[in-house]
Amino acid sequence: MSKEGNCGQDQTDRFIIKGRNCWKTEHADRVAFLVDAESYFHAFKSAALRARHSILIIGWDVNSRTPLEFPDDARPDVPNELGMLLSHLATRRDGLQINVLNWDSPLFYSLDREWLTQARFDWFTHPRVCFALDDQHPLGASHHQKTVVIDDSIAFVGGIDLTVGRLDGPEHFSCDRRRRNPDGAPYGPYHDVQVAVDGAAAQAIADVARDRWARATGQRLRPTETAEDCWPEDLPADIRDIEVAIARTHAAWKGRPEAREIEALFLDAIGRATQTVYIENQYFSATTVARAILDRLGNADCPEIVLVLPQEPTGWLEQNAMGVRQRCLLARLRNADKYGRFRVYMPVVGAQGDVPVKVHAKLMIVDGRFSHIGSANLNNRSMGLDTECDLAVEGEPGSLAVKSITAFRNRLLAEHLGVSLDSIVKEISVCGSLIGAIEKLTGSGRSLVSFPNISPDSIDTALADSELLDPDRPVKPEQIADQLAGDKAGQMTLRSALVRLAAVVIMLLGLAALWRWGPISEFVDVSTLVAWADAQRSGWSATAAILLAYVIGGLVMFPVIVLIAATGLFYGPLTGLLVAGTGSVLGAVTGYGMGLLLGRKGLRRFSGGWFDRISLQLARRGLLSMTVIRLVPVAPFTVVNIAAGAAHIRFRDFVFGTMLGMAPGISAITLFSSQLGEVVHEPSALNIGVLIALLLVIGTAVKWSWRHFIHRRADADEAP
Repeated sequence: MSKEGNCGQDQTDRFIIKGRNCWKTEHADRVAFLVDAESYFHAFKSAALRARHSILIIGWDVNSRTPLEFPDDARPDVPNELGMLLSHLATRRDGLQINVLNWDSPLFYSLDREWLTQARFDWFTHPRVCFALDDQHPLGASHHQKTVVIDDSIAFVGGIDLTVGRLDGPEHFSCDRRRRNPDGAPYGPYHDVQVAVDGAAAQAIADVARDRWARATGQRLRPTETAEDCWPEDLPADIRDIEVAIARTHAAWKGRPEAREIEALFLDAIGRATQTVYIENQYFSATTVARAILDRLGNADCPEIVLVLPQEPTGWLEQNAMGVRQRCLLARLRNADKYGRFRVYMPVVGAQGDVPVKVHAKLMIVDGRFSHIGSANLNNRSMGLDTECDLAVEGEPGSLAVKSITAFRNRLLAEHLGVSLDSIVKEISVCGSLIGAIEKLTGSGRSLVSFPNISPDSIDTALADSELLDPDRPVKPEQIADQLAGDKAGQMTLRSALVRLAAVVIMLLGLAALWRWGPISEFVDVSTLVAWADAQRSGWSATAAILLAYVIGGLVMFPVIVLIAATGLFYGPLTGLLVAGTGSVLGAVTGYGMGLLLGRKGLRRFSGGWFDRISLQLARRGLLSMTVIRLVPVAPFTVVNIAAGAAHIRFRDFVFGTMLGMAPGISAITLFSSQLGEVVHEPSALNIGVLIALLLVIGTAVKWSWRHFIHRRADADEAP
């Protein structure tokens, strides 16, 4: 067998193979597994206090107000909030340069993030604390690495962002008053994992981080040349003297070839496992990884495979992008488990075991001798689209490294099950089975419980078969239209069309029934509402109020489609079309004026990269671009308006492009919503039939017009 760390040879007894499933391998004197943010944040803070030259933070979400320790445990002599701590360090250490890179996230993430992070770092921290936003990735991708490097001496890599809502201890108390964000809002139990390394491995990770900074900002940071040790004195090493593999994900973009090393590392490890595969992850929707497990489950030599997942993805986007696919894949894997080797659990706490623990970790431990930790989720986008960085270590059979990796896995299980480490070791030995030990130690309070076995219905299957929300490669605008339309060739299948149409019709009929005959009718009388609406339609005050709503809504990011639908429901098709069209133009012009006031520099300061992308599209061909971007919106209504004003798009092109581009959509929405009002008022067969016919006509028209204009734009872009 090869010496440990010799990853350059393709041997079947090795998990890590340089050039195949990792970018490079480098030596580390120390490796520490940091379980939960309480451990990681404390180690980060301790290491940062030792920094002399540089601190480089690369994150998906970085919040300047992040508390690094619980208040009662925090050091009194230094600030405890991230931004204040970094400013304090820069003030007391001459020559210390601190760089923070945060993903330039879309606006719909804003509610969960710190407002005006750029301004907070620029205005309230030391000048040597430099903050930047990373928008250098393809359409639909994100920067997802969670990496910190201090003096090129120690590096932290894993799933934990330096942001709020993460700080929690291994106890994961169901009710912990310490678990509060800076605004006082409580949050639930939160489980995650980070890994710390030093030596040449830390220097290589610094290269990855500096490369990301250079791509985002155009500025190249110099490596730190220092012999000082930033490893915290109170951080014990789990493994010493070992090779660390660095694996990446990034999409092919701007001449850079794609990297799918993390995906290869997952697939190789699952394919070569002989005893156990233990996985903790926020999601399970990666098609290739599910297929690799499916291949193993059909064979008698399949290892035990244990997944630990959170109860449910949070938020509409996550549930539809990953949750639906996850249900489908888990159902398929359970059906294929011929030999009882596959289990899926979720951790819970509380006296009754009724409080779920949010699992955010991204790790895999195979055969007790291979550990893989990083930022990559088990979803498609982490396999090939987003920027990710993972680390892996592998021990020789019988070595101290294997004992440490096995102990790390057992420590995780002991935490989830609420038992001692000795109990885990004993039960695994007695049962001779990881699954057997887990099920023997499962209790009624804090424990691991079986993940619900939900059989996805046909709608779930139809959504899961589309990778639009969870792609593994960059998606072009014309491909979005194709995927929304149906199969890969861009032709809507009869089955998918019928399923989607049936879902819409059932939903509308249910709404009509609830309003007409259900509990809603006890509180809201339909005839009274209709009489009130009829009385208001002819009044100028109601129309003025609705037009004002368009103006205000256009400034506060209220969805314009909701206003248009409400207008059609209120006025009917013809008057509704006129009022909605007028209101949309007024709202657009107001946003345009706001963009003029802000100007290019002001808007770029607070928006990041999306301003440059949108203004470039708008400026390409004036009226045509404005029309197409309204027909096939690549950004919210308000964003386009403000960007157009700040970019000084010609006002005539802006107004006429808005009118031309929005006219088909406004017509369809007002016609549809007015007919919906007829269905709610009188759900007769005729009205419902007309509504269904409208759905078919509108769907066909949208499909044709979207594809037509996108392909015309693509042809125009290719023209000299």
